[in-house]
Amino acid sequence: MIRKAALLTLLTALLAVPAGMAGTAVAAPPPGRVAAAAPADPLFVSEITPEVVRVATAPVTVAGTVTGTAGSFVRVAVRYSRDRPFTSRAEMAAYLSEQGYATTNWSTRVQATLLDQSGKLPFRFTVTPAELGMPRPGVYPFEIEVTDAATGQRLGIERTFLTYAPKGEQIPKVKLAVALPIVDRPHRADDATFMDDDLSASLTSGRLASLLQTAQDTGDGVTWFVDPALLDDVRVLSSGPRSVRGTRKNADPAAGQWLNGLRSALTDKTVVATPYADPDMAALVHHGLDKQAAASIQRGAALATELLGREIHGTTAWPAGGKIDRDAVDELAMSGVTSVLLSGDALPPRAANQDATQNGQVVPPPAQTTPDAAARLDTIADNPLTALLADPTLSAVLGGNVSGPGAAMLARQRFLAETAMIAFEQPAQQNGQSGQTGQNGQTGQTGQDTTAKTASRTVIAVPPSHLWTPDPAFVSGLLQAAAGAPWLRMTSLDSVKPGRAGVPRADLTYSVRDRQSELSRSYLATVRKLERKADAVATVTEEHTDVFHTAILRLASASWRGDGKRALSFAGQVQKAIDERIDDVSVLDTPRAVAGSNGQVPVSVANNLDKDIQIKVRVTSASKSRLAIARPGGVYLTPTTTILSGRSQLVNVPVIVRNEGGDASISVQLLTDGDEKYGSAVRVVVRATGYTGIALVIVGAAVVIMLAAVVMRILRRRSRKAFPFGPDDEEGPPGDRQGAVPAERTQSP
Repeated sequence: MIRKAALLTLLTALLAVPAGMAGTAVAAPPPGRVAAAAPADPLFVSEITPEVVRVATAPVTVAGTVTGTAGSFVRVAVRYSRDRPFTSRAEMAAYLSEQGYATTNWSTRVQATLLDQSGKLPFRFTVTPAELGMPRPGVYPFEIEVTDAATGQRLGIERTFLTYAPKGEQIPKVKLAVALPIVDRPHRADDATFMDDDLSASLTSGRLASLLQTAQDTGDGVTWFVDPALLDDVRVLSSGPRSVRGTRKNADPAAGQWLNGLRSALTDKTVVATPYADPDMAALVHHGLDKQAAASIQRGAALATELLGREIHGTTAWPAGGKIDRDAVDELAMSGVTSVLLSGDALPPRAANQDATQNGQVVPPPAQTTPDAAARLDTIADNPLTALLADPTLSAVLGGNVSGPGAAMLARQRFLAETAMIAFEQPAQQNGQSGQTGQNGQTGQTGQDTTAKTASRTVIAVPPSHLWTPDPAFVSGLLQAAAGAPWLRMTSLDSVKPGRAGVPRADLTYSVRDRQSELSRSYLATVRKLERKADAVATVTEEHTDVFHTAILRLASASWRGDGKRALSFAGQVQKAIDERIDDVSVLDTPRAVAGSNGQVPVSVANNLDKDIQIKVRVTSASKSRLAIARPGGVYLTPTTTILSGRSQLVNVPVIVRNEGGDASISVQLLTDGDEKYGSAVRVVVRATGYTGIALVIVGAAVVIMLAAVVMRILRRRSRKAFPFGPDDEEGPPGDRQGAVPAERTQSP
């Protein structure tokens, strides 16, 4: 026997969603995740036609199948209310969840029979609005129930709605804006390395393939939010060989086909660029990364324009989870954003002088009618932002799981009924006050002027998650049904503006839970450290390349929420790539020698990059007791120096040796032109020999000896000039020493 807990399995996933302004909520499975297995539902409703009843005499057909034990006797009943239509969306939510809604005037059509040998029983009912007793236009409860004929125990039930909008009746118009995201988590770490190969599979048969099909199947009434980082990843995937964690892979032609298909599908449609990589904007602002937040907005619009081939603006932001606080709003406004798409409960309506207190906090009461989707949001910038507020119930239905039997049909029925109820509850503007529309479509009284003028409103529907996996057939069918509803008019998101008489609203709600869901402080500290390194790499080259800035922005993606392990893996790869590039500019740490009490130590800086660099060199002593830098303050700093690609630069650092002999060291730190550190400091060993004093003594002694020899030589020469003959030369020349006669003595007599 099937338990009662099983009979609302399908409704829990599709219909029992947050009830808009009523405040009633039944959680639905998170988008993109598979719900836990549940017992098979014995009731499958496959058809309710027409979806909107327009003619009182036209038949309404309800068909489906009951499954169970072969040969068992069951009773299938269609039940509907003759009492009245719903008066509010709160009543609709209570009806779906069996939480307080009741009516005593039910009518029933019954079919009872045995299940066949396969355990199945097809059923079909046909009734007309006149037979149903629908007294006036509105949204009516409608349910199909299957019970055990023997015991009367309920085996299954489907609760849904019939919307009665007869032709000729004046029904207020409601504008419907639908926004859909084309967003994915990053797949590249640095610009040259993919961390996985998941993107290819998603483009061909996964989530991104479904998004492309949805874009191709939907009309012009949808506003598309496109993440330029995704388009950039797809372009790189399609343009040439790539590295996937060290493995070389060829270009993927399917990626190019997907990108071309998306360009074609979005032609002439409203497209908004998300900030690059769809960042966690609130987390960036809260942890001092305002510069990255602004850069992601500017980069996003420029890249989307380049890749889609037409001008794309990024002036509308859609923060993660549809929630944001005042600090982040101010940053968006200062970065050029003019509107922000939020969940409707992020800026709840507030009735004047009717605030309640709960746990010491003021809690605004739920609005009796659905307010307009646009509101003014003041900021510290010169101009306020427009807050675009998505209806939680419509958004949950649009982005819900419709994989079960009949789920898409029931979700579509719910969506139409909710929007019809918004039209039927259309408020009236009188002297600044709102009136309630009666069930006959007439405006209720406010106690003053009986002449009321209805105000046109807009509602917005978006998927609950940016990483939403659509069912293309369901989305296109839902939007086609909405476009054909007599009370709806499709409009683009950029046309939604605040009305003159807006509903009073409380301040932005940003809970502790919202704050805890942000990217963590420790992770963003890692991102900040890498950002400083990336800045150094960018500014050291003459043309200031931003080779790692987009990689840093990808690390700030909101898709890393709840996926810290993968995020740190990406950050590790980015750090490795940055460090490798920094290491291409290096200081040679070969030991140097200096003799004497002062001298110069040569320091060599090598540039192995493919670009010229501009850099400074700062040298300090790491052994001040032995070695000092011969500059004021003990710091030697070069002016900005250009080092050509593939070249080295020699810098001579003046030093003073304080204690002769031994080893000392100097610390060499490279700096950017803006005095930011480039890499880590390098220690260079300096060997102070102390040989200069000894060398002077030796040289001095040699000079003295040489001078003495020179003096003696000079003296000898002088002495020879003063005394031309020695002591033995007194009698004459040596030739005469053997008795030779002098010449004057040899004259004749």
